[in-house]
Amino acid sequence: MDLLKGNVKEIYKKYLLPTVGSALAMSIYSFVDTVAVGQYAGPSGTAAIAVVNIVYIIMVMIAYLCATGGSVRYGNAVGRGKAEEGNCYFTVSVFLCMMITVIAWIVFSIWHRSIFKLFGANKDVLPYAEEYGIWIIRFFPVIVMPDFLSSFLRMDGEPKKAMYAVMIGGSLNIVLDWLLVFPCGLGVKGAAMATVIGTSLQCVIMLSHFWSNKNHYHIVRIRKPFVMLKEILSTGASASILDIGNASLAVLMNNQVGRYGGTAALGVYGVINTLAMLIQAVFAGVGQTIQPGISVNYGAGFSERTEQLRKQGVRTALIIGLCIMLIGELFPSGIVSIFMHATEEVLQVAPTFIRTYFCGFPFMGYCAVMTYYLQSTMHRKASTVLALGRSVILPVTLLVILPQLFKVMGVYAAVPLSECIAAIITADGDTRNQQRVDNKIHFFTH
Repeated sequence: MDLLKGNVKEIYKKYLLPTVGSALAMSIYSFVDTVAVGQYAGPSGTAAIAVVNIVYIIMVMIAYLCATGGSVRYGNAVGRGKAEEGNCYFTVSVFLCMMITVIAWIVFSIWHRSIFKLFGANKDVLPYAEEYGIWIIRFFPVIVMPDFLSSFLRMDGEPKKAMYAVMIGGSLNIVLDWLLVFPCGLGVKGAAMATVIGTSLQCVIMLSHFWSNKNHYHIVRIRKPFVMLKEILSTGASASILDIGNASLAVLMNNQVGRYGGTAALGVYGVINTLAMLIQAVFAGVGQTIQPGISVNYGAGFSERTEQLRKQGVRTALIIGLCIMLIGELFPSGIVSIFMHATEEVLQVAPTFIRTYFCGFPFMGYCAVMTYYLQSTMHRKASTVLALGRSVILPVTLLVILPQLFKVMGVYAAVPLSECIAAIITADGDTRNQQRVDNKIHFFTH
């Protein structure tokens, strides 16, 4: 489908389900693993997943930093009719991702035990975190690859292949989680092995696109690599800042929950954290749905089509966020029971924590989509400020202040309150911008 001339609603519909599906890749594996590990090891197991999830966030950060910046620049170049320039951005993105991945792989391989302690693992949680996390770290590049590749598959008009890869790899992971954890008796290690095998299959499926006739990407000679590197990093910065913020926030959350609530509260947060990663991936998928169309149409100067895509994305994110919030308000104990054999202590604290945290999801959806919109329209500064505000400045400040006033409840209230404040500020800025655009149109047409 032609991103410049096709019907905007049809383009959005074509990309939405496949893109959200592919964006769920790593979160689906974490979700399934949390269920398996929680049923096997209880609250300490889900707490261990919360610790290792920070490693996942860093992996996603590496992929999005390189792929978001590279794919947006590629799409913008194609929109201007410069396909060769677009392939230069693709080439630089590939080598940048390889370089950062190898460095991170070495660091985590050598210092994983100390890193898990830093990420909030106490003496009850650390053995499970090491048993699960060491397998994830051993296959670090394999787990980074799907999020990197999926961005370029979408930009090349193949969102369904990315979705099919997630579905097939995720289905295999579900089967192997049960098989390896319980019948084979491998426990927590078995869940990690299932993730590695499922992700490897996903990579193979995605990589097949680059040897097909539909592929438009090529590794080419770069004349100005450092200029392009700087442009890719500046464009992808807001995505990476968001993930850096999420990782820092998760470290602080783990430590604050453990300090004010103990292992039971940390086990509940393990459930919430896994669900939050899944839901954030859905919102990222909505943002990534509009990204190819917006970046290409913005490069071609078609502002009306750009605005139509933005509205579609925002509307979808708000509806999803409200539905998820409603589920959390109505069935908090049921949510916990899916993930573990909950103790009495867990059942006492879980409903209040879940209901409080889930209030932030509608605001989170709006902010996530606006971040991708700002990236795609080259508003790098605004996108970076939004990402930095909602993922670092606001939640870290509130996580320091609120627990002193409200103990563990203050920890759980910090994130939804941060998203609410960020959404209000962003919506106000967006309204002012639309008024300026409308005034210009009125001036030139009258």
